[in-house]
Amino acid sequence: MAARAEALREKPCRLNLYVATPYCLPTNPDRCGFCLFPSEVYRGRPQLDTYLSYLQREGELYRPFLAGTPLTSVYFGGGTSNLYRPDQYARLLRTVGNLFPDIDSDTEVTLEGIPQLFTLEKLAAMQAAGCTRISIGVQQLDDEMIAMSGRKQKASQVFEAITWCRELGLSVSVDLIFGWPRQTIPGMLRDLEAVVAAGVDHLTHYELNVGGRTDFALNRSHELPSVEATLDMYRTARDFLAEHGYRQATTYDWERRGSHSPKLQYEEEWRRRFASGQDGTLTSSQTWGWGFAGISHFFGERSDRGWTYINHASVASYFRALDADTFPVERGFRYTSEADFRLTVLFQMLVSMAVDRGLYTALTDVDVVEEFAEIWEVLAGLGWVRITRSHVELVGDGVFYTPLIQSLLARDRILELRRTVFDRSA
Repeated sequence: MAARAEALREKPCRLNLYVATPYCLPTNPDRCGFCLFPSEVYRGRPQLDTYLSYLQREGELYRPFLAGTPLTSVYFGGGTSNLYRPDQYARLLRTVGNLFPDIDSDTEVTLEGIPQLFTLEKLAAMQAAGCTRISIGVQQLDDEMIAMSGRKQKASQVFEAITWCRELGLSVSVDLIFGWPRQTIPGMLRDLEAVVAAGVDHLTHYELNVGGRTDFALNRSHELPSVEATLDMYRTARDFLAEHGYRQATTYDWERRGSHSPKLQYEEEWRRRFASGQDGTLTSSQTWGWGFAGISHFFGERSDRGWTYINHASVASYFRALDADTFPVERGFRYTSEADFRLTVLFQMLVSMAVDRGLYTALTDVDVVEEFAEIWEVLAGLGWVRITRSHVELVGDGVFYTPLIQSLLARDRILELRRTVFDRSA
């Protein structure tokens, strides 16, 4: 606790705030068959009332360090953040406002949820409480695809929620997944065509990530499209969205060109919002994960590069920590190695498909092209990156292969860490 308090001794100049909700509706298969995020099963309103009281208690622990910090964005994630009843949204937003009272009109306030839980009454309560954007976790529109996850949503509920958001003046984002079991390109295009026809300004279209002990990993791996088929899906979707007036903002996020809706400030785009202050200080990429399993990034000066840490991913453990008046942190990582800090900066820049060479050097004193010269040369030969005097840009299929490129860049550091662990255990 003392070490983390030291890391927060100076308030960040701006903050991206993530506020978590722990609970999800039960599904069969569990966790929608694919989800790797921590969550616990929702049983009823008392769980949320209790959780909100603990969220307030965690906020009070952070008050000396963060209260009054200007916010770039607020994102209510999950779990499932639209499980709350209409009257609870005022309390949820009040909890944030008590710690950050000066939220201005430029601050994006997003709440995500699943289609079947949005109602006009709920959305009106969200808007009245201060939400400005709704993110709808659609994933699939086809009934057969949805059935694999055990979710109860209908496509009609998605478009009904979009209509309600429009009536209330709320910006709306939609999430879709490609690479789903048994998914075909024509099926994927039907979903994209429907969402584009609905006039959605922001779309997150991302590849299914299968892992862990999920149903999709254990029982449906033989039904997953091949890497080649998934790459073909990515190319087809990319070309379709570009032809229909969308600009790719990050590896996953698309924005409609000429939209009156403000640009995404949270989702993935916050990752590229770096700025270099005096002595290479990272001044504008701080993120606080408030609540159950929240992940925080607090970067510092060269003498102390800062921390990344995660709160308890068990509701009971989260509550116990706060009952003991301690920060509810499960584990953390302190950036004592410049190599680790550089990789963090590089990975976050790559999510937005371009590394600003000048900014990277200002933050690290290292030229990113020289640091990874052999890797960039190979990737350029594949047509996956374009290197200019000012940037390293992901192009073509390189955007699809962002996770693979990140793994290549981190390979030497990972091997070094493994050797260190092996030596200690020998």
